[in-house]
Amino acid sequence: MKMLTTAFCVLGGGVLFSTAAQGTSTTPERPKFKIEIRATGEKGQGPSFAVTNLTAKTVTACVFEQSYPSQGARKTTTVWDALGQGDTPIEPGQTVLRPLNPVIGNALPDKVEVIAGVWADGESFDPPKWASNIFNYRALRASEDEDAAAILQRGLDQNWNRDQYQQAFSDKPDSGPVYIVRTALTATQQTGQTPQEFSHTMQFLLKSFKQQADKLHKSIPQ
Repeated sequence: MKMLTTAFCVLGGGVLFSTAAQGTSTTPERPKFKIEIRATGEKGQGPSFAVTNLTAKTVTACVFEQSYPSQGARKTTTVWDALGQGDTPIEPGQTVLRPLNPVIGNALPDKVEVIAGVWADGESFDPPKWASNIFNYRALRASEDEDAAAILQRGLDQNWNRDQYQQAFSDKPDSGPVYIVRTALTATQQTGQTPQEFSHTMQFLLKSFKQQADKLHKSIPQ
């Protein structure tokens, strides 16, 4: 089970996506976040920036804009979504570390800002287009969780063995849930789980995917 937890952690930290900046702020005053750039990584990690939530609300998604004056005033944007990536939301007063994205020549930004985001209550701030992108991504992730859960449920109902599960997931697109299942199947083979233990592992994954899909659906405004 420890190896399964690791798989979830890896997934949560590895599916950030970037896109071009869009729109302008539609709110009179942008929510306050303190951001500190840390060019020197800690414990073998690369450069990062520390984000402190100075608001009174929990934020579940942020759009970070990184500015690179040395690269002709270039800017890049990165979307971080705790719910879509299996990460932890940023509570009021909490500080978390996020990786920096070097550009050509490994140049680091001299400024990072939060230009948009989504609160835990489903409300969003600044350009609506960003919130729409975030909610669309959550809907896609929920669908992937549900698809994986449906296969696992069929396997449990029909008492599949490991080979049958591997066959069922062999031709599936490389989504987050599919990666988790494949990792779990490899782990159970290496640890030599008994049929009963193997069944419990599949049940654990099924429950996790269903819970995640439900959480994502509830986070999307109707």
